[in-house]
Amino acid sequence: MKKLLPILLFASVKSGLGQSNVRAWNSNGQVFIVWQTDTQTTLTYNAWFSNTPAGSTTKLQKAGMVFEPEWTGKRLTLAVPTATWKIPDGKGGNYQLQKNEGLFVYTPHDTMTRFVYITRNNDTLLTSNNRTAAPLFMDYSPSKARIKCHLQFSGTSKEGFPYSVFAMWVDGRLNPADARPDFPVMANEAKNGAPHVFAVFRPQGTLPSSPYPAVVCLHGGGEFGSYWSYSPNSVHYRNTGNIPANGITIAFDDRLFMSANGVVNEDRPSNWFGWHTQLNATTASNAPAGGLVVPYTLRRLVWTIDWLVNESPYNIDSNRISIMGNSMGGTGTLLLSRWKPEKFAAATAFVPPHYTPGTGGRLFGTEQTNLVTTETGPDGKKLRVNDFFNQAQRISPTSRDFCFTRIYRGRCDDAAEWGPRHLQLFNDINNKQLGFHLYWDNRDHTASDWTVDDPNTTCKDVGQWVAPVRTQRCEAAYQGKFRNNQSYPGFYKDDHNFAKSGQQPELGNGDPADGDAWGTWGGYYDWDVNTITDAADRWECTVYLVGQSSVSVDNCPVDSSTCGIGIRKPRIFKPQPGSQLSWKLIRVSNNEVLQSGAVTADTAGVVMIDGLKIFKDPVRTRLIVENGSTSGVNSIDRRLIQVYPNPAQNQLTVSGSFPENCIYTVVNVYGAEILTGVLQQPNIDVSKLQSGTYFLRLKGEVNFTTTKVIQIER
Repeated sequence: MKKLLPILLFASVKSGLGQSNVRAWNSNGQVFIVWQTDTQTTLTYNAWFSNTPAGSTTKLQKAGMVFEPEWTGKRLTLAVPTATWKIPDGKGGNYQLQKNEGLFVYTPHDTMTRFVYITRNNDTLLTSNNRTAAPLFMDYSPSKARIKCHLQFSGTSKEGFPYSVFAMWVDGRLNPADARPDFPVMANEAKNGAPHVFAVFRPQGTLPSSPYPAVVCLHGGGEFGSYWSYSPNSVHYRNTGNIPANGITIAFDDRLFMSANGVVNEDRPSNWFGWHTQLNATTASNAPAGGLVVPYTLRRLVWTIDWLVNESPYNIDSNRISIMGNSMGGTGTLLLSRWKPEKFAAATAFVPPHYTPGTGGRLFGTEQTNLVTTETGPDGKKLRVNDFFNQAQRISPTSRDFCFTRIYRGRCDDAAEWGPRHLQLFNDINNKQLGFHLYWDNRDHTASDWTVDDPNTTCKDVGQWVAPVRTQRCEAAYQGKFRNNQSYPGFYKDDHNFAKSGQQPELGNGDPADGDAWGTWGGYYDWDVNTITDAADRWECTVYLVGQSSVSVDNCPVDSSTCGIGIRKPRIFKPQPGSQLSWKLIRVSNNEVLQSGAVTADTAGVVMIDGLKIFKDPVRTRLIVENGSTSGVNSIDRRLIQVYPNPAQNQLTVSGSFPENCIYTVVNVYGAEILTGVLQQPNIDVSKLQSGTYFLRLKGEVNFTTTKVIQIER
């Protein structure tokens, strides 16, 4: 042993000298640590803090660890092959890392002064060569120096879409609740400082000057899944309709770098969810039986979206953010939109598996272990992993309703197989009357294959909703018409042929050869988003089957269909559970009452009306639901009118059935009169109105009053 000791000591000294020129500085609430990397093959670099110069890591505080794809910024190279990290230099400028430099980013929770050491692999020996020349004052001022995302580069994709790629570095801690005021905990200790990248894509034309919509895009799993694969009109996700128009698309990235047997696994997603708190990134061990799972990735997505809305250079309309994703990204779409439904206007999921994925076994357990999470559900109990991956189950503790959601599934899917479990999902959603639009066709799992039949399969796997004409209603550009602050009609029990037993079209029994090859439950219905009334004592919406779309596949093949409608995400119309309401369905063209009746709000206060007959456009009907017990703005004989707010021109456009020269009054929600006058033109000047909700009264010579709720946003 005495002969071997100098050899071992020499090896440690040599490896300790392999990383040098360690520098660190504060910027935007984080500490950026840069060093010159070793020429030897290295699995990990480790960052340590010390009060004084030290000779060993034995008693030091470990800040974190990074693998080569993390310290070099390898995910950046998917967009630009020569890219390296670009970080703030702490002096108001930026620093571009050299190819032989590494990066680790630390998020302080206290003000302190420390030497920063960098070691390689399992080295423990420290010298002055692998530390900062002087101790660094690490500033903790979350109210003054807020953490942000950092622009890496901008350019134009080969398909012609301008883009910008950003990076952010997460805070990983033992306690998932130990967050800074400006930054949630987005990883456990093993993944502290892990980098994440995303891209923002703009239209080929100019963006609007007013706030514009955004669509979040989540990629699928597999080695090709990345933020860059969701570049607009690129090969892999072109068939999802991800081209931005009059807004932006935001492509996120889901990769968790870990190693096994000394090799870094670069294809390890978190399934857009999270992982257990005891995860060891160098052993990739399975989640323990009593493990605690944290939705770290969902936290990251929400924080980043909020940063883009509130602090980025993009003028995003926070009420018009939608989300779409394919395969694993489709599952992620349904995770995020159900966890925070109040944030999203619409969600579109392509071929999502709906069970707890086995690929997440090491990260968050299995369907059988069903581990507990940190999150609380609507019943006040802790949610479990399977609750998150049951897409028919509510998980938000605060939002009763989901955002408007579409799901597309394939009967020839070879990964998320068409079978009893997925049919059960469609039936559960339909039976729970959640108001999703459910689509199916013969597509397989790979999005780029939906327009071409695969001769190696027994199933003709071209997706009828994609080829020869792709539906417009899944496209990113189409989602911009929806708002997260507006109620909507949730269609359920859609039946295209009421005379035939069962619900038409037919899903079948799970065998791809059984049932209708393609169809939709709810997908042919639409509504006028500009004329919804959401008032304390009434709710109104104009509904119809699509019949005049320029995209042929979106036009309903039948002239009428029966369905139920649930009032979802109401903002003002919120009757008490068990309260009695009256309703009627009128023909818009002549105000003829086609159907009417009474309904009782259910135990959650949801109003659902069954057995409605809806017609194909241009025949439109308006559903009117009234709560007679609600005090508020009353009317004698309400006539149907339509009101179109146009704050940009400071006017309301009024149309409908009313006499000439009728008197109008605009009142606020407290009944106070704000404006009054004689309506001689179809426009009313509302320049004196602040942002908010108002009621419009029209009173004419025939002694009637029309009441209409309006919402003005400036």
